[in-house]
Amino acid sequence: MKSNPFFELYVGDRISAHEFVTVFSPLLVEHTEALFLPGNIVVTGIQGCGKSMLLSLLKPKVRMEFDTAGEAFPVRDDLRRFICGSVNLAHQNVIDFGYRSAIDADVLQTELQFADFLNYLLCDSILSSIEQYLVAPHHIRAEVGLLGAQVDFDQFALEISNHPIWEGWLGRCESFAQLRSRLGDRARAYRRFLHGKDRDLDHSIKDTITAIGSPQIVLAELLRGGGWIDSRTHVFADIDQYEELGSISSRQTAGEAVDYRAVINKALSSRNGEISYRIGTRGYSWKSHGKIHGTSGNLEQMRDYKYIDLDDILRKHEDDSSRAGHVFDRFAVDVFARRLRFSGFDVPKGHEAKKFEEVYGRNLSPEEKVNQHLGIREKASYVKVEDGWSETTKSSLRSLAERNFYQAKLGELWVRQKGDVDNLSVRDELLPWRRSSSQWWRKERAHAMVVRIASETKQKTIWGGASELLELAGGSILAFLGLNQFIWSTLIQRNDRPEIGLGEVPSVPVSVQSVSILKASKAWVEMIYEQSGRSAERARFVSNVGSILRKKLLDDKNLSYPGANGFSLLDRDLDEFPEVRSFLEELADYGNVLMLPHTSKSSDRKLRTKFYFHPIFCPSLGLPYVRTKEPYYAKIGEVAGWIYESGYEVPLRSSPPEVQKGLI
Repeated sequence: MKSNPFFELYVGDRISAHEFVTVFSPLLVEHTEALFLPGNIVVTGIQGCGKSMLLSLLKPKVRMEFDTAGEAFPVRDDLRRFICGSVNLAHQNVIDFGYRSAIDADVLQTELQFADFLNYLLCDSILSSIEQYLVAPHHIRAEVGLLGAQVDFDQFALEISNHPIWEGWLGRCESFAQLRSRLGDRARAYRRFLHGKDRDLDHSIKDTITAIGSPQIVLAELLRGGGWIDSRTHVFADIDQYEELGSISSRQTAGEAVDYRAVINKALSSRNGEISYRIGTRGYSWKSHGKIHGTSGNLEQMRDYKYIDLDDILRKHEDDSSRAGHVFDRFAVDVFARRLRFSGFDVPKGHEAKKFEEVYGRNLSPEEKVNQHLGIREKASYVKVEDGWSETTKSSLRSLAERNFYQAKLGELWVRQKGDVDNLSVRDELLPWRRSSSQWWRKERAHAMVVRIASETKQKTIWGGASELLELAGGSILAFLGLNQFIWSTLIQRNDRPEIGLGEVPSVPVSVQSVSILKASKAWVEMIYEQSGRSAERARFVSNVGSILRKKLLDDKNLSYPGANGFSLLDRDLDEFPEVRSFLEELADYGNVLMLPHTSKSSDRKLRTKFYFHPIFCPSLGLPYVRTKEPYYAKIGEVAGWIYESGYEVPLRSSPPEVQKGLI
């Protein structure tokens, strides 16, 4: 039996270069080409959206592995002239500065030491990239714009080591290897200090601290000016997992916390053309902190950096009802196929979408879910009729329930809303709610109906099908992989088909998909607690408000308002109460909710913002994920109360009682 192809969810910063070529999907590259152009670039996105995978394309090992594998490097030919040094803040001990929080009283000194440590790591990584390219095939060296050989770079080492930027600390380095060794010595000294092996940092280091970004600029200037690289070759500095800096432990003294992010922001604010930064981060960390170290200013988008928002690229847009322009679908299907190939399954190239649908099947309509998969007995007993309805209407609906339970329940709603005015003693296809003129009425209630019927009959809602899997992923490749992980884990546990272990890709029954999707959904809600920020409060908000919205949906006897799987607030109120906006924006930045602008359908046409839970939460919350109707129009005070009940107090300021009454 083969192992689960989706067992490992996070692979971008863990797999080898050889494995990377197999599993990497190039479909996002055409949407992120700014990453390979000069200028500072900030790549944001929720956890697991593919930031680290994209940034890996900047690394020489990955670039060379594509060549070794005979695969085309997925970056356009005219964008390949770059050299990049990379530092993963979580993996290279940079965040270990938090270990010294109880020892270091001088905040400024700690920030300067952090900057110096990062400088040395980046410079050494840039040189490491050059060293790797020196042994690359000639055509790759030409693409990069590498002009010198190994012996030439020994001369480069001599020149750069004598530069005043180091204040003599490097000493005379007569070879490239010696230069890298000395840079490594500095990094090792910092690590000894951070881990408590050395009580104090060596004074020779303290006395020669470099300003953030300065050594990288000097390095890039000399590489181009000395003719070691082409004058058109870009030099990049890649800093991944920037968000980790916001959670480094610091002193608790008010006003004396170390601001690591402001230090990196300072490097971007220099806007020096010699070197360009690439920052990989989650949106919440970037949007909430643009401060520049040593100033009262903040970074400015377009002036100091350009923005690549992967969440926006991958999210289904409201005007794309047919999903024709949805990048995520193609991306996810390609990732799915590559994972299967990596695990030894046979997925022919060019047939990825077909194979995906063969595995999970076409989507079940709401009618098929209810009639074919809920397994309801004594169906007529679940049709709720009113005493005042005619006997013909009552008997027609009960008789219809035995033939088509879904249509009978839809008919029940029709009569509740429209009144007992139609003759239901007609052929099924002529029933009033089945007319073409009623198609939008049916569509708006279809998915809510499945949830309602499952609740009334004490059944589990059915989930499954290729398109529904993509919808539930909500534009998150991590959520998509997570759904697949649970499905394949259940499939393997229940396996009674030996062909699964022989390279044949299995088709997954709806029963396996449905139970696995529900398990994945519950796990994803629980995972909110593991996130940073106000994770406990956000997790409780999702669960509590999910229950509130579900109750509204189930209590709406006539299902006259089927859009209550989300809520909407006036932009004016969000501006008036920034504490509410801040909490909701944090939910959106962590991918817990989708936050979308819209205009009120009411006559006032006021600007509003609507909020829906991430689709992967919906099975667990018992809510439909499809957004076909206006959401619940909530009052700001009502939402503030939901937030308060979740454990985070949101004041409505000192508004007069009559104003506060209007907010709830």
